[in-house]
Amino acid sequence: MEPREAGIDSLLRRSMAEPVPSLPPDFDQRLMREVGRSSQRLDRYRRLLLTGYGLTSVVASALVMRGQGLDWGAIAVMIIGPLALVEAARRARRATCATMEHGAR
Repeated sequence: MEPREAGIDSLLRRSMAEPVPSLPPDFDQRLMREVGRSSQRLDRYRRLLLTGYGLTSVVASALVMRGQGLDWGAIAVMIIGPLALVEAARRARRATCATMEHGAR
């Protein structure tokens, strides 16, 4: 065994001998209290993060597809098509929920 491999081996053995870390028993309750206090701020950051991720992935996907030789029309259809399907499904679900609520009354 090389000296470097022996060092890694001993590090792994020491790490495996340590006790497994654990969270305090009331961790979930404390977390939910903290999240409840700052839910508006978290919601804003969550939306910003999701929007940034979505825009970055759309741009990266378009650039990769363009690099593979697709024209911009096909790229637009492949990006806007699934977005339109998601929106249609969302509207259908809202309509179904609204119909079920009126039927339950």
